[in-house]
Amino acid sequence: MFIWPMKKVIARKEDEKAKLKAKILGTAREIVIREGFGALSIRKLAEKIGYAPGNIYLYFAGRDEIAREICRQSYAEMLAAVEQAASVKGPMERLKALLKSYADFAEARPETYKLAFMQDPQFNEVMFRQTAIDEENGAGRRAFVLIVDALDELKQGGKIDKRANTKQLAEVLWAGVHGVVSLKLIYPAFPATPTSTLVRSMIRTLLNGLRAER
Repeated sequence: MFIWPMKKVIARKEDEKAKLKAKILGTAREIVIREGFGALSIRKLAEKIGYAPGNIYLYFAGRDEIAREICRQSYAEMLAAVEQAASVKGPMERLKALLKSYADFAEARPETYKLAFMQDPQFNEVMFRQTAIDEENGAGRRAFVLIVDALDELKQGGKIDKRANTKQLAEVLWAGVHGVVSLKLIYPAFPATPTSTLVRSMIRTLLNGLRAER
């Protein structure tokens, strides 16, 4: 007869743990954004949230694991922003929509985008020190695969060179759009052309290049 109350207690404790974990990550994210990755430490994080440092170690092995989880969350937000474009019919139009939604995400969520793709070298070194930040089926890879799949469809339909390396082409497309949005995030006044106009021109140029390689 004590089973139901016990379940409620367990559920409440799990909810409290989830909230504390989210608070740790949210506070760590704010520190990295405002002060840089070098300012993030377990002691500083503990002071900010009002807990003993030992409590944080119950949830994360250390600062590096926290940083990697912050980055994974950023990838998940990016995937959510681009997934709708995957439903566009026609691989060429889908590619255009995917690349535009990627750029729109960067412009709408600049701090999240910077965390995922533009952090300082020390942060990036931690991210990729041992293994890729993203698991095989992680959000970042899934977003990338959406572009590869559209290119594969174009290749199968004879719209681009049958010898084309679609993963490499996907990297080129991604890097091209990233170059535009990252430059505008770092130097908003240069180039003077609005980001949306530059993105459209970049996407058009890149996709025209795909057709030209047939």
